Amino acid sequence: MITHHDWGRPIIIMRWEQILMQSNRSTKTLLAIAVVAATGFTDFVDAQVLEEVIVTARKRAESLQDVPMAVSSFNADTLRNAQVDNILDLERMSPNVTLTTTGGLAAGGVSVFIRGIGNDVGFDQGVGIYVDDVYLNQTTGALLDVYDVERVEVLKGPQGNLYGRNTIGGAIKFISKEPTEELEGRVEIGTGRFDMKEVKGSISGPIIGSTLLGSFAAVYKDRDGIQTNTFNRDDYWSEDIQAFRGSLLWNATDSLRLKLSADHSRDRSAPSIPNRVYVDSNTLGAIDFVISGANRFLGPGTGLVDTPNDASLPSDIDTVSTEFVDGFDKYKIDTTTISLTLQWELSEHWDFKSVTASRTSEFVTPYDFDGSNQQFITTINDTVENEDLSQEFQFNFEGENLHAVMGLYYLDGLEERPSFTYQYDRLRAILQQTKDTYVSDRELESMSAYGTIDWDITEKWQLSFGGRYTQDKKAETTLATVDRTYFAYAGLAGFPPEAIVSVRPGQEATAAQSPLFAYWASQFAPPAFNSEAVRDVFPENTGGDDSWSQFSPSARLTWFAAEDLMLYTAYQQGFKSGGFQRDSQDADSYEPEVVDAYTVGMKSTWLDGTLRVNGEAFFNDYSDKQLQTIVLTETDLQAQVGNVGEVETSGAEIELTWLPSVDGLTIGVNVGYLDAEVKSYQSGGEDIADTTALGFSPQWTAQARVMYDFDVSSLGHILLGADIAYRDDAYTNSPIDLTSTVAESQYQEAYTTWNAIATFTTLDGSWRLALEGKNLSDKRVLSNSYNVGPFVTGAYNMPRTWAVSLAYEF
Repeated sequence: MITHHDWGRPIIIMRWEQILMQSNRSTKTLLAIAVVAATGFTDFVDAQVLEEVIVTARKRAESLQDVPMAVSSFNADTLRNAQVDNILDLERMSPNVTLTTTGGLAAGGVSVFIRGIGNDVGFDQGVGIYVDDVYLNQTTGALLDVYDVERVEVLKGPQGNLYGRNTIGGAIKFISKEPTEELEGRVEIGTGRFDMKEVKGSISGPIIGSTLLGSFAAVYKDRDGIQTNTFNRDDYWSEDIQAFRGSLLWNATDSLRLKLSADHSRDRSAPSIPNRVYVDSNTLGAIDFVISGANRFLGPGTGLVDTPNDASLPSDIDTVSTEFVDGFDKYKIDTTTISLTLQWELSEHWDFKSVTASRTSEFVTPYDFDGSNQQFITTINDTVENEDLSQEFQFNFEGENLHAVMGLYYLDGLEERPSFTYQYDRLRAILQQTKDTYVSDRELESMSAYGTIDWDITEKWQLSFGGRYTQDKKAETTLATVDRTYFAYAGLAGFPPEAIVSVRPGQEATAAQSPLFAYWASQFAPPAFNSEAVRDVFPENTGGDDSWSQFSPSARLTWFAAEDLMLYTAYQQGFKSGGFQRDSQDADSYEPEVVDAYTVGMKSTWLDGTLRVNGEAFFNDYSDKQLQTIVLTETDLQAQVGNVGEVETSGAEIELTWLPSVDGLTIGVNVGYLDAEVKSYQSGGEDIADTTALGFSPQWTAQARVMYDFDVSSLGHILLGADIAYRDDAYTNSPIDLTSTVAESQYQEAYTTWNAIATFTTLDGSWRLALEGKNLSDKRVLSNSYNVGPFVTGAYNMPRTWAVSLAYEF
């Protein structure tokens, strides 16, 4: 019994947190914590018996408790009361899930990790994101504000059988509300900290009786900037977003229906600027020393200002300093999706479904790799355009003791990416960089066939098996326009007075340190001393194409031990597509990544339907693991991907929901344990697994929530809620070289965050007034980071925020 609250925090949860932090980090401890708490949450409801949760994780509608796999499902009311505003807020709703922006490198992107496996910016996904069965091939612009949503499902572990490529860690599905046969609508206005303003609206109803139905929803968000750039005193990390979604549903016959949907989002926010987290001052000191020597040797004609490099860190995490403001002011993201879904009941046993979709996006994403007011190295991707066309045909069979899903899937994707990289002269003088313009085109064609069969052997035993065959074809063409200007010098020390030496910018310091001055002198015959000699502009073209195929099998055995108890064990294989090095002067490809996943799980309901306990233990064995690093080479800036070896992840998680005897009270807990280990990592001909760690893999993740809903005479009812989310320490980049001087700066210690909500809803449910608070303790943590050379940049979580909203429903 909870008898005392401190800032909305029950004593039982305080003790739970202490136990968690002092645990011996074993799976047994995880289960003990969960059982002792006897709490959890999936959906918060008013009834004294838990409502049935319907999901489509296996591409057919069925009860969550009948699905032998780990699925977290949240309906619209749960998401609203838990203050889930976009996809990032799902991180605290499900164990062993990490969601973060890519703000430490480039604004607008999303990195999703489930059980330690996920994706990085500009890299193929490891967790698939779906909106109404449409796969998002590009995660830039996928923050996905939660509005007009019926529910969200988080599928854990490889989903290669039913969902295909790039779901090696799992999948997140957004399911929108269907148009309704009765007129209904909702309008909500809100305001909050940082002058936040938000307007949401939706309407749904019949257009022509029950034959043609329609719905429309829109959202507008505006918020002042949180960051201040000391270079120009402007504010950044603001919000200026508009989005809408509309649907038309045609019930052509009793067995045939078609739904046409379209959504568009427009983001003109001032993006978050990467924070400067760490600078290797020794490296910058070496740059100062070499450039000083170059100036003494070559004279002032180098144009390399002999002043110290800035190695300072910001005074606070909301103060940034970047000279690259012109690039950040160009930020934009526009996305448009159009889909047509056909559902046809062919017979008593057979259903057919077709999903045709087109998704286009345009975005400008600036990259600042040093986070300082000296422009060492920056990149801007100018108006990147993506066009994806997908088609899925799906058949469902429902027999007396046999259930089957089978289908065909096709995806055609095109990406056009002009990229401009600027290097600060002082850095170019050391690394021999040049000012290059990259234009790359990427084409993808993916085809697959899949099927799965669930066979009810007896009333208590079910055997499931299936597989998916996938073939991917990729082609890439890259054009690098190289602009090099050479300067002439005379009267250099050690040379005859008449000697003329030609040096390319970016090689001044190298020339000054090199005895091979005859090489530089032989390059050109400059017309004048200490002046521009030759401008050399030439293209460097690369290209290539490759294809990969993979069969991903699955098998599962389920035992319905009792009416409300199901146990299962499963094997499933996942597949992550191969590809090409991006923005590289070679077209080398890397191979697909494959995972073999083994699970043992339980779905159960207890205490006369008031307690739901679901849990799963897992072991994942990854081969040909793909890992990405961003490096400065002697010629350009590259995001290099390679198949480096093997990774193993294992752990367990449990989710519980409890409606105690107190009317209106709902209590919940979810707990996850994860052990992620690099078993083999080949680099430079040696195995560096022992000195390599995976990021975004906290060993413990947990959340506890209390909701209390009670009547206030005849006026209406009040809901009070509070939750605590705990995340263990973890690295905020992946992979991490533990021997590097920058590794410690990318490490985030364990932390806890708090949220609370209070709402008043009128008796008829038409009006709702809400007061919400997030991160109430104002805990600021590093959520992601990146390092290039001597620099580490990163992004932090949002500070404490509050909001007040008023909604009207009819």
